[in-house]
Amino acid sequence: MASPSLSIGCGSAYANDRLQPAFDLARSGRVQYMGFDCLAERTLALAQMRKLADPSKGQDERIADLVPLVAEFTDSGGRIVGNFGAANPAAAVGEFVDGLRRAGRTGVKVAIIEGDDVFDIAVHEDLELPELDTSTQAIRDQIVSAHAYIGAEPIVEALERGAQLVVGGRLADPSLFVGPICHELGWSLDDWNRVGEATLVGHLLECGVHSTGGNFEDPPHRVVPDPWNLGFPLADVTADRAVVTKLPGTGGAVDSRTARTQIYYEIHDPQHYLTPDVTADFSSVRIEETGRDMINVSGARGSARPSNLKALVGVNRGFKGVGEITYGGPGCLDRARRADEILRHRLATIGDDITDFRIDLQGWNSVFGDAYRPVDDVAEVRLRLAIQARTREAAAAAVYEVEYLYFGPAGGGGVVTSVTPHIAVTPAYIPRDRITTRVEVVTT
Repeated sequence: MASPSLSIGCGSAYANDRLQPAFDLARSGRVQYMGFDCLAERTLALAQMRKLADPSKGQDERIADLVPLVAEFTDSGGRIVGNFGAANPAAAVGEFVDGLRRAGRTGVKVAIIEGDDVFDIAVHEDLELPELDTSTQAIRDQIVSAHAYIGAEPIVEALERGAQLVVGGRLADPSLFVGPICHELGWSLDDWNRVGEATLVGHLLECGVHSTGGNFEDPPHRVVPDPWNLGFPLADVTADRAVVTKLPGTGGAVDSRTARTQIYYEIHDPQHYLTPDVTADFSSVRIEETGRDMINVSGARGSARPSNLKALVGVNRGFKGVGEITYGGPGCLDRARRADEILRHRLATIGDDITDFRIDLQGWNSVFGDAYRPVDDVAEVRLRLAIQARTREAAAAAVYEVEYLYFGPAGGGGVVTSVTPHIAVTPAYIPRDRITTRVEVVTT
């Protein structure tokens, strides 16, 4: 009897990812599963803002465009897992179900995973907020949301119950792939080395075109073919090997260089990569190039999963204002510095409703500050003011002062300003036994 195998591909790496590579992969007949990562800290905050404005919103905004892909892929026997729910999983499922029914696709099993919303825990218990040097009780009135990172366990449950489309909220990025891999190959979720292997595959797929060369490119030293047409990665996984590749004819590259770049992306400690599923160890990973745009990856290990789950706590910080203006030509840096000085004096008159601000001279000091100053002569520079304020009025008054720089120093142009509500997200940690997930399966 042949050993179990699984082909799985990436369908999305963030909330605004291109959809064409996902459609290409879904229609290729090459994969059985697709994982859609639709979230990041920033995108979850934006989803919360949409939900606060309209309780029926807060889900991924591409669902209507994805319904045809889901319909075609599930018709062919494919299965999809995604954190499409963002801040509102129920709304996401409702939109998918309605869209599939309108498209005449009946009998599709859609699972919703709930339980990542831990707002009640955040406001009723005193969780430390280390980035803000405070706790949830100290700023309880400012907390608007809290979402825990959920692992593969409820994904496996949903798949075991026959779900063809699995929708969750803050499902952790690699878990979108760990769930299908462990389900199809029969790997126990407490077999830490196996889960470590699945997490390595998930990490190589979750970021989309990062693994096919996008985040690798550093011209002229490192380039890949046709970077304007990068394909999404896919993996063929068995108990003995994991092969990562991409569709023929797509741009980019899958090789040891692009894989190494992605493996060490955003994991902090390669020996202790903490996820909801496992403490993964990538320090001994081996990469073997087995063909054009094809690698075999192995050597990932794992140990017991963390006892705490990370949660993102949304905090109402008032309003955020941004104003920008450009100076160019001879003396532009001196004029921008003068504009900086003028702004600081004018902001001081607005009062205490401005709680924080920074002024950057982009093209000069916005990235490295005072650490990198190669020359004192630039062709152009863009001044950017970013402020945090308690009230919309104070934020608007601050960015108006950038607009008023049209009246001097000389030669300013291209002013852009905005004022938006500011929902910041910051991490907290909750014992996993305090969080209960629920899986419900509905049929279109």
